[in-house]
Amino acid sequence: MNRIDAILQQKSVRITPMRQLVLKHFLQEDAVLGLNELEETFQKSDRITIYRTLKTFEEKGIIHSIQNGVSEVKYALCKEHCEEQHHIDRHPHFHCLVCGSIECLESVLLPPTILPQGYSASEIKMNIKGRCKKCQG
Repeated sequence: MNRIDAILQQKSVRITPMRQLVLKHFLQEDAVLGLNELEETFQKSDRITIYRTLKTFEEKGIIHSIQNGVSEVKYALCKEHCEEQHHIDRHPHFHCLVCGSIECLESVLLPPTILPQGYSASEIKMNIKGRCKKCQG
């Protein structure tokens, strides 16, 4: 069994050609991607099918959404911290205000969040806005 099928099976996601293609693309690019970028990559595919694939992947803990409030929602591969319907990103996301790029800053780990008794977190996200290293000059 290949890596893509193994991930889908582990996350209890039915294996379809579109799901295999989208996951393969995320793994190859190792980048933050949005629906528009995936639509350009898979021009013969239906926008709704790609959107549903992203939503299924997000629900199952394969990808997590990054909402910066400025552009379309972007998605990045989850790491070991995410589970089905439970995204705990232990890293911040950086949004460059110059070029618009969004990156997961996985080398920057957020400390564990300790909530008061009676509270439980289902999602933790942190966005940092500024200038990326390419736009610093």
